[in-house]
Amino acid sequence: MSVALLVLAFAAMVAYEVPGMTRRGERGELVLFLLLVLFGFVVGFLQAIGVRVPNPVRGIEFLTGEVAGLFQ
Repeated sequence: MSVALLVLAFAAMVAYEVPGMTRRGERGELVLFLLLVLFGFVVGFLQAIGVRVPNPVRGIEFLTGEVAGLFQ
């Protein structure tokens, strides 16, 4: 049930956004939008079927710590 709702929600988002982007000729924005939607769908799908998805905050904390270390 949750997978079906996920597919429906993402299909609605794409159906709402893509026609306007193509009409305005925003090819770069369209590609980026579709990549981000695909990434979000994959993560949401994995969570919906019960796969443990790593917390992105840990990666962000690691990267910001490394970058902050460069300025010390």
